[in-house]
Amino acid sequence: MKSIEELLESMDVVMDKATNIPFKPGKCMVDADELNRIIDDIRINLPQEIRQAKAIVAERGTILDDARKEADEIIHKAEDRARALVNQEEIYKQAQAKAMEMITTAQEKSKEVKKAAVEFSDNILLNTENAVTQSLEVIRQSRKGLRSAAQAEAAKKSRRSAAPVDDSDVENSDEQ
Repeated sequence: MKSIEELLESMDVVMDKATNIPFKPGKCMVDADELNRIIDDIRINLPQEIRQAKAIVAERGTILDDARKEADEIIHKAEDRARALVNQEEIYKQAQAKAMEMITTAQEKSKEVKKAAVEFSDNILLNTENAVTQSLEVIRQSRKGLRSAAQAEAAKKSRRSAAPVDDSDVENSDEQ
């Protein structure tokens, strides 16, 4: 079943489809059967909508009372919640103070651990540096010894080439 608004909209559609009557401004021809059907539907629906409106007006008092009760209930719950939040605020402050204390302790321990790590690393690097220095000195001594041996060998060869060649010297050099 259509509502009154829908029926009035249908009436507007019928009026929009109406044909103008020549030489009669503001007058038009409409489908009378269609218009009568819409008017009958309005008459049928109108009492029903009026009854609904009267029922709503009658229930208005009940609706307002229910709304007031619901509002009072909401206010009561809000007040209870506010009291609970005040209590929780104190617990929150205590927890926050404890958290700050824990953070401070953790930061101090972190500094100590970092300091110990730096000292440990520095000692390891110092020991490594000493070992590398000793190894470098051994390498330098080995190189110096190699150069001395090479120079001695070169000097020995240059003396041999400057001295007259004796067949026995050639045989001795071949054996080496």
